[in-house]
Amino acid sequence: MANVRLENVVKMYGKKTAVRGVSFACQEGEFFSILGPTGAGKTTILKMIAGIESITSGKIYFNERVVNELPPQERNVSMAFETYNLYPHMSVYENVAFPLRAPRWKMKLTPEEERKRVEEITGFLGIDKLLDRLPQNLSGGQKQRVSLARALVRRAEVYLLDEPIAHLDAKLKFSTQTLLKEFAQKYGSTIIYVTHDFREALALSDRMIVLRRGMVEQEGTPEEIYYSPKTDFVGRLVGDPPMNFIDGVLTTKGGKTVFQKDDFTLVLQGELLKRAESAGIEREGTNLIRLGIRPEHVRLHTERISENSFQLPIYAIIHENESSVVTFRLKDVFLYVRTTGFCKYQKSERVWLDFDPKWMFFYRKTVEISQEGSSEK
Repeated sequence: MANVRLENVVKMYGKKTAVRGVSFACQEGEFFSILGPTGAGKTTILKMIAGIESITSGKIYFNERVVNELPPQERNVSMAFETYNLYPHMSVYENVAFPLRAPRWKMKLTPEEERKRVEEITGFLGIDKLLDRLPQNLSGGQKQRVSLARALVRRAEVYLLDEPIAHLDAKLKFSTQTLLKEFAQKYGSTIIYVTHDFREALALSDRMIVLRRGMVEQEGTPEEIYYSPKTDFVGRLVGDPPMNFIDGVLTTKGGKTVFQKDDFTLVLQGELLKRAESAGIEREGTNLIRLGIRPEHVRLHTERISENSFQLPIYAIIHENESSVVTFRLKDVFLYVRTTGFCKYQKSERVWLDFDPKWMFFYRKTVEISQEGSSEK
């Protein structure tokens, strides 16, 4: 297995820059995810690591060896794509076994060794009963698992997985995530995994990066990405419901520094005030700032419990398996609150909301938020 490091990697297509100075390191045996929306440059990065795409500038290292000029067949990587790319005239067995027979890998397995390897990985992914079928006789989910098996059957230095379970239904996706994690642990595999689904990245990764417009927005463990998002983009991308945002100003009221949006105010002091002041932007004498807090860090009460508690009527309630999502409307934005267990309140009932100061973040505004959703500035 290998560690993989990118150093200020840039990729341009003509005058268009797809990847802008990306740097990160994936350690040997690590499950490393690249998370980002469509068009962020995720697949391009994976193809450059594989050698399928050349890089415009920067360096890619395998075990501290620069591999920029190495062709794909000399990098010993295995890649699975979102599209199945199965050979229609070959059986499932032959599709999965294909990398084991490729002359460039010089494996020279006996038929018995080959079958053992194929049956091991197909059994692992639950498709060992399909070995004699042709791809046209498989469901979409089955095709995707065959494609994944073909990528995992060979012992590669690095596995590059590009949305490999995107087309599976919810139950299969969950079970396949478990199998991928088990595969990584069993074989000590180095895996770089591309996804637009934050749930997959949080569930699978040892560490991850969040990509935005070809640049790294944040790198860290899943816990760091979720609980300490460094930008409003990361806070909005990772989470469901997404992080609540309120745009306002820092001002002085009654001798205290407050965050204010119209007639909504929160008193800031201590460490909270320091964080707010460091994030504010001075514009025309006004200190603009964005407050962010996740839905599970907003508390609901029948009575006021602090000077920062405020009261709103409930706009909507959605009950889930072990929680409820309660929606409130504050001027031009919705506020979402996730409760533990079923919500005991009713629609239109006025309740007190209180933000947990430990989990309040302040950002410079980089994402536009509306009642319809969010978009980048």
